[in-house]
Amino acid sequence: MIPALLAGCSALVFGVADYCGGSAGKRAPAVAVSFVAKLCGFPLLLVLALLLGAGHGLSVRDVGWSALAGLAGVGAVVLFYRAMSVGAMAVVAPVAAAASAVLPVVVGLVVDGSPGALPLAGVGVAIVAIALVSAGGGRPADTSAIVTPALVGLAAVSGLGFGLFFVLLDRVDAGAGQWPLVVAHAAALVALLGASLVGRERLTVARAALPFAVAAGAFDTIANVLYVVANNAGQLAIVAPVASLYPASTVVLALVLDHEKVRGWQLLGLGLAGTALALLAATG
Repeated sequence: MIPALLAGCSALVFGVADYCGGSAGKRAPAVAVSFVAKLCGFPLLLVLALLLGAGHGLSVRDVGWSALAGLAGVGAVVLFYRAMSVGAMAVVAPVAAAASAVLPVVVGLVVDGSPGALPLAGVGVAIVAIALVSAGGGRPADTSAIVTPALVGLAAVSGLGFGLFFVLLDRVDAGAGQWPLVVAHAAALVALLGASLVGRERLTVARAALPFAVAAGAFDTIANVLYVVANNAGQLAIVAPVASLYPASTVVLALVLDHEKVRGWQLLGLGLAGTALALLAATG
């Protein structure tokens, strides 16, 4: 019960972080937004890692898994922010969430055996939900928020990246505390620096985007810490899908603050996405 509760809190905070990051992405390049968010969140992460402590230090194996998780996570974040910057948040967030919830369940199925009928049903419902959201196509009433099959695909790929982040982080020894997140964070910053050099992108954001990027970094850091605490106390196939319920807060913020609207088929798809996430979260 406690791990699921912590994962639910993580989802709530993740959703706020995603809304802030998506809002910043509408005002600045996704790579720059991601870098500023990570950079601003890093001091907070160090403080939390020190306060929460650890049973032991990181092994070479733990460092490797943590770094890979950081690379998967930051790649997912950049794609997610790009999708949010050009599409309806109320569509992008649930699609990404459904994809991120599916992967840990599939990995659990291969590694640990069948997780049961409910999560397997959730995987099927999630696939149908993504197809329906994609079929909605075109422009919603808010013409600044475009929804196309390509956008839905981008959101789904970003979701798989988030799912991979959960899977890789699960490989780290639970006794390492929050330090795997510190390594993942550092790897993400290095990757973003490299991407900026290759793409010759500046890692600065406009003044209008800065508050959103800073807020995204803070909320994302807190959400990740809550997730690690939950995962260390629970099971991947339960904690990761619950943490993937983050669209609840993202969608509410987008609908209330940005007045986004979606079409009938998309509403049906979003409802099925919520159903899929609930089935996945009911594992165990």
